Amino acid sequence: MAKRLALLIAGGLFLLGLWVGASQLRPAARRPPPTASAQVILVTRSLAATPTIVPSPTPTAGPQRVVVAGTGGAGLRLREGPGVSHAVITVLAEGTPLWAFPESVEADGLRWRRVRTEMGTWEGWVAEPYLAPAAP
Repeated sequence: MAKRLALLIAGGLFLLGLWVGASQLRPAARRPPPTASAQVILVTRSLAATPTIVPSPTPTAGPQRVVVAGTGGAGLRLREGPGVSHAVITVLAEGTPLWAFPESVEADGLRWRRVRTEMGTWEGWVAEPYLAPAAP
């Protein structure tokens, strides 16, 4: 009888061990699988060509012909950017014809204009007070 009792206890302990082991596995099995966010990009191609409406650009003034004037013969410094802190590219002689672009910038107490020489050799920024309209 002792043998039978020992087998019964051993079997009970074995079953208890299986139940405890299985119960530890269950929470992991019940946990929802990890989710990962994904982006789906759907690229489609239409067989029918749809016209694309492109807005017409707002008309802007083009370059204006000007000449270097009012330097007292010293010439006008053509700079890499608007303002006296920018490097001097060259000095333009009094009367030099230029193309002045419409854009202008206020810097160092002066209005600066982007210009290009007539032949396109030089392009940069000059102080606007030293520009005069070119004769037609």
